[in-house]
Amino acid sequence: MRFALAVIVSALTQVVMLVRVADWVGVGALLATTYLVFAAAGAGWFAARRSALAGALSVVLGVALYAAITYFGPAGIGTPPLDLVLGILRLVIAYWTFILTGAVAGAIGGAIRRRVLGARA
Repeated sequence: MRFALAVIVSALTQVVMLVRVADWVGVGALLATTYLVFAAAGAGWFAARRSALAGALSVVLGVALYAAITYFGPAGIGTPPLDLVLGILRLVIAYWTFILTGAVAGAIGGAIRRRVLGARA
């Protein structure tokens, strides 16, 4: 339960930044990437176990939600439903570097949790 909640909450926070992808220019791109990394690290922290998987899945779910928002918004008027599935797959493949970074950040978040909380975790 904690794993799923960590992934979902992290993905929802990432959607906030992904919706603003048009603003990712210069320093804004660095800040947006840092935001995504901290969100994935938070998923790893709260998931405690399988923290790398939690970080990666939070990015995948965030990208999938972003694609769904785009599809059901004004840009998706008149497009067939298969485009939603293909659009999600296309974005997940395009964002593979963020997914890999999310896995590393999640693993670091889980490692920091184990280091800080020790046996109590």
